[in-house]
Amino acid sequence: MSKPIRVIQFGLGAIGRATARLVLKRNTLQLAGAVDPQFAGRDLGEVLGWRRKLNLPVRAELAGLSADAVLHCTGSHFDKVFDQLTAIARAGLHCVSSCEEGLLPSYRHPALAKRLHQLCVAHHVGFVGTGVNPGFVMDTLALVLTAPCQRVDALRIRRVVNAGTRREALQRKVGAGMSPAEFRVRVGGHVGLTESLALVADGLGWKLDRVTEQVAPVRAARTVRTRYLTVNRGAVAGVHQVARGYRGGRAVLTLDLQMYVGAPAPRDEIEIRGDPPLHVVVAGGTPGDVATPAMLVNLLPVLVAAAPGLHTMKTLTLPHGAR
Repeated sequence: MSKPIRVIQFGLGAIGRATARLVLKRNTLQLAGAVDPQFAGRDLGEVLGWRRKLNLPVRAELAGLSADAVLHCTGSHFDKVFDQLTAIARAGLHCVSSCEEGLLPSYRHPALAKRLHQLCVAHHVGFVGTGVNPGFVMDTLALVLTAPCQRVDALRIRRVVNAGTRREALQRKVGAGMSPAEFRVRVGGHVGLTESLALVADGLGWKLDRVTEQVAPVRAARTVRTRYLTVNRGAVAGVHQVARGYRGGRAVLTLDLQMYVGAPAPRDEIEIRGDPPLHVVVAGGTPGDVATPAMLVNLLPVLVAAAPGLHTMKTLTLPHGAR
């Protein structure tokens, strides 16, 4: 049996903590350390909400830790976490990140993506950004479903999430409880939707003429209470965001994301117009709070085995569930 992959958990927000807990359940992985300035000096077991200590003090920075790879969960914007990612590469550590723009960093930050790729190659490590959305539902899964098609003419991908069942940070992120005026100032939409669209287009070999994105608030039809907050009737319940990719003046890719408190019939839905046409629905949708840590952890061995450099979900062997 090969040695376990030694892992550092970088970032201990809700997703980071859930990821660390999952690592601790895997015999093929060994949690070698944790980094988060907010919790520096505290035992990781305490940070994870456990009654027992793990004898792993959380560090403020990466320096001094020895491992094979990092599971990175700190931010959504690639340029904002770029210094963290380059430090990880220079330390000779593979990195799977939940950074939404990291799904396809060349889309918004081509120069930074090139620099990270060069660093990864120089230090013989790999980088990939993934998750559930982006990372799976609205891009990777859709691409896999086109495999049995002789011809693909258009795709429509829809994700409906009842944000009232999700963690507090996500409810506030989509603007739940805000006034429409506050929403317009503070909510920019779900990060990574256009990266998902661009990844699908790249996978299909489609050169898009243009890409559009619309973000609008969803108003609550009635007062709804969640575990964390109350959304009054008429207040913002969440977000409706649509990205479209055009070829020859026609929308050939549509990604429709509805994420709001009280959303009815949650689901992930992929419609492929082509030969043959396909229509796949995941009833209830893919629960991101549980599935995102699984995507990060399950993709790690795939990345470690891949060639050095900056990867996307398209360039790696497909991950799968593991024990």
